[in-house]
Amino acid sequence: MFGANWLALVQLHGLLQLFGFAGLFAMGVGLHALPRFRGAAPARAAVVAIVYVGTLGGLAVRSVAQPLPDLPARSALLLVGGVLLLAGTLAFSAAALRSLATGRNPHRADELVIGAGVCALPIAALLVALEMVGSAPVLVDQRTDDRAVWVMLLGALCTLVFGVWARLAPGFVASPPARPWPLLAGAALWLAGVLALAVDLPIGPWLLLLGLAALTAALGVFGAGIARQPLQGHARLTRLGVRSAFLWAFIGIAIVAAGGLGVASSYLQVSAARHALALGFVTLMIYSVAARALPAFLSRGRWSLRLQAATLAVANLGLALRVGPQIVQATGASSDAIVGLSGVLAYASLALFALNVVRTLRGPSAPVASSGTPVPIEVRFGRVR
Repeated sequence: MFGANWLALVQLHGLLQLFGFAGLFAMGVGLHALPRFRGAAPARAAVVAIVYVGTLGGLAVRSVAQPLPDLPARSALLLVGGVLLLAGTLAFSAAALRSLATGRNPHRADELVIGAGVCALPIAALLVALEMVGSAPVLVDQRTDDRAVWVMLLGALCTLVFGVWARLAPGFVASPPARPWPLLAGAALWLAGVLALAVDLPIGPWLLLLGLAALTAALGVFGAGIARQPLQGHARLTRLGVRSAFLWAFIGIAIVAAGGLGVASSYLQVSAARHALALGFVTLMIYSVAARALPAFLSRGRWSLRLQAATLAVANLGLALRVGPQIVQATGASSDAIVGLSGVLAYASLALFALNVVRTLRGPSAPVASSGTPVPIEVRFGRVR
């Protein structure tokens, strides 16, 4: 129908998931949250428009032009699509770095981690744009496509998740504040692993594994909290979702390390690792953190905890059915049926998440705190602020 083989559509699917869903979500949250983290001025409306129109327009043009080799002026359209995507990510990076560099609040170590993820985003967009320079193939070479995907997934999205969660975890789930040097050391190992993986060095997966272990310890993901009373239901769900996300991150990196995956490995191995990291880590972190952050950002009442629990349960089940058969490289009708079911469950979890977002957008405003009402606090290495 599209004049392209299945793998070309798979490449577009990955591009839309990484830049369209996770990327736009991360950029939207970043434009809202980073000025508040720093006490800085919000991004200008024109910059926000460039981020949105550039990213969405670039993805739309690429999605239409890549699988249609006979499309008139296809090469020019693909070039325009790449420029738009790069412009959108550069505009976000400029606004985010401006927020991180200014403001009246004291600087913190997690801002360096967030800044590293912000800087990796336009690099990934540039790699995606360069895929279509010259011959503009219908199917991008796997080595070239893998490099762009790993930089976006691991270098930009995962790094942003680490930095933002370091900032939010004490307030959201009463985790101990991350100490600066362990956090930065883990992030440095992680980013070194991303770079090594992108240039196909065998040490890359092992650096990623070490970095992930160091970051998990620094963030206290599986450690005891500092709350003096049991967490409320929404906080327990958030903690459960975050812990399951980090478990999937370990599974994804373990697949990469055990298989010796570079940027030119078997499709099933690469797919298993990507889904464990993209849907297992990044998407589950979005589902988990958004449940606490979006109501606060929008000054709306908290959404349905039952829907949130169902979202996490369905998403984890779908991931297990997707990654499991691909880890063992199972083929045949039965494995295809299982993987197909996993896709249905993944979209069902997205629909449940979207329903909660819509309920929040249309829900009542959060009540204004009255005099004497407890308010959130920030804990910094033994100091309460």
